[in-house]
Amino acid sequence: MPKLKALIIGKVKDKASIGKARLLHSFSSKAVKYINLALLKSTTHNPYKPPRIDYVSAVVSYSNSPHGPAAFAAALWRLRVTKNAFVATKTLIVFHKLIKSSRDMFGGFDRGQNNLKLNDFTDKSSKLTLELSQWVRWYALYLDRLSWISKVLGSFPSLPESSKEKAKEKDCVSSYQTKNIMRQTDSLVAFFEHICTRPEIPPLYQDKIADEIRELVIQDYFTVMRLVMVRLQVLSERLAKPGFEPVGGFSLNDLRPVLVRLEECKESLSEFFWCSKRLAENFWCLVEKLKDETVKDDEEMVELSGSVQTTVKDDIEMVELAGSSQTEWVTFDDSEMATNEVVKWNSEWVTFDDSKGLMNEPVWLSLCT
Repeated sequence: MPKLKALIIGKVKDKASIGKARLLHSFSSKAVKYINLALLKSTTHNPYKPPRIDYVSAVVSYSNSPHGPAAFAAALWRLRVTKNAFVATKTLIVFHKLIKSSRDMFGGFDRGQNNLKLNDFTDKSSKLTLELSQWVRWYALYLDRLSWISKVLGSFPSLPESSKEKAKEKDCVSSYQTKNIMRQTDSLVAFFEHICTRPEIPPLYQDKIADEIRELVIQDYFTVMRLVMVRLQVLSERLAKPGFEPVGGFSLNDLRPVLVRLEECKESLSEFFWCSKRLAENFWCLVEKLKDETVKDDEEMVELSGSVQTTVKDDIEMVELAGSSQTEWVTFDDSEMATNEVVKWNSEWVTFDDSKGLMNEPVWLSLCT
C-alpha cells in the first residue's frame, strides 16, 4: 500500500508539473517549451523506471544549438526545486549527458565550488530515498568535477579508441609546456580520487536507474584513464630526453606525489577493470614503472650524497694532518762553511687538493742552507 500510494502521488505531481510548465512557457519559443516538457517527462517520480531515452535524447539534442543554454537552465531549475531523490537522480543523469554532449555552450563550473548546490540534499520520505540522497549529493559533486575537467583541458574529455586519434591526442599534449601537463594531470587524478569516494548503491535500489549511473561513471573513468596515460607517457619521454631542462627544474621526482595518489585509487577502482581489462592493465603497469624509476632515482641520489660526504670527510682529515706537521729550522755548527747564499734544492710546485677551497693556491717550497 505505501508503494502504491507513493506511485499515485508521484503521477499526480508529474501531471501537475507538466501542466504548470505548459502554462509558464506558453509565450516561450517552441524549442524552449519542448525542452522543458521533455525534461519533465524524462524525470518522473517513478522509482523503478530510468529516464526515458527518447525524451532525454530530445533534451540533449539541443546542447550544441542556440538553445543549449535553455537546456542547461531547465535541468538546473529542475534540480533546484525538487525535493524527491528519484527526480534529482534522473535529472542528474540528464545533466550528465548534456555535459558530455556539449562542445561550446557549456564552459564548466568553477573549481572547488558546490555549483549544483545539492550538498544538503536529503529526502526523508522513506528509508530508500534517505539512502539514495547520499548518492545524489555525491553525484552532484562528481558532475562539478567532471565539468571542471572540460575547463582545464579546453573541451570535454574524449579520446576515441582509434590509433589515429590517440596519436593526434599525444601530439597535441606534446606541444604543451611541462607545467601545463602537470596541472592537467593533477586535475584528472583528482577526478579519480572523487570516484573512489562514491557511496554504496542502496541494497534496495538495484535497478536500471543505478545501472545507468554506474555505466556513465565507468565511461568517464576509462576516458580519463586514457588521458592520464597519454600525459604520463609524454612526461616520461620528455624527462628521458638528453639535455631536457624544463622551466622550474621539473624532474621525475615531481611526478611521485601524483603516482602515489594514483596507486591509492587502484584498489577502489579495480571493480571497473572488467570493462576494459587490457587498458587498465597497461595503465597501472605504466604507473608502477614510473614510480619504480622515481625510487631508483632516489637511491642513486642517496649513494651520490654518501660518496660526497665521505670525500669531504677525507679531505678534512688530510687538511688536519697537514696542519699538525711541525716546521723546524736546521742549523750548521761549522762556522767556516756557513754562507748567506740561498741554494735551490729540488724545488717544485705543490698543490693541495682541498674540496672546500681551504688551500687551493700553489706554494713554493725551497730549502735554505
